[in-house]
Amino acid sequence: MPRELLDATSEADIVSIPARSVIAIDGEGEPGSERFQRALRAAYGIAVTLKLARKRERRDDFAIGPLEGRWWSDQILPCSLAPRHAWRWTLRMAVPRDVTKRDLSRAVAAVTAKRGGALEKSEDARRVRLDRLPRQRVGRILHVGPYATESASLAKVRDEIERHGLSCADRHAEVYLGDPRRARPDRLRTVLLRELAEEGPPS
Repeated sequence: MPRELLDATSEADIVSIPARSVIAIDGEGEPGSERFQRALRAAYGIAVTLKLARKRERRDDFAIGPLEGRWWSDQILPCSLAPRHAWRWTLRMAVPRDVTKRDLSRAVAAVTAKRGGALEKSEDARRVRLDRLPRQRVGRILHVGPYATESASLAKVRDEIERHGLSCADRHAEVYLGDPRRARPDRLRTVLLRELAEEGPPS
């Protein structure tokens, strides 16, 4: 994962994220839903399988995580104001640039065929894809605290973007540096990334 996605501070700024490769899976609904949890398990399972395969093949290793979520709503509202059931999302995890679609296909085949495995016959695992994301400029800030209070930090990013004479897109991304299962809500660390309207969504 590029350092630009990790080294944000509490001061909003605008940065360029280099072109990169990720595995991704789409969905809709609130983050606590069963659909979201299944997608999360699929993404992590595929990432671990890719990592182990590279180790067996003596190829360069890579670190798994952190998880990245891209959020938006089809309604004419900021995502934070839309009903949670109307939220749409893409979960992403960084992978090396030399990971191929063939590598991914093998990983999917391995996890879905493993008898008794967590992803045996998983349709969610089969929906995981490989994306090549282009370079992109975004507004950025480190949010410390519960996810429910992110709106104040996103407002700071919006102000910084507008200070540069730019406009915000209706989508933003979050890089989760803390584990909500272990960290206290007031100590969660999340890098918030606001897309610029002039850039358009990545392909």
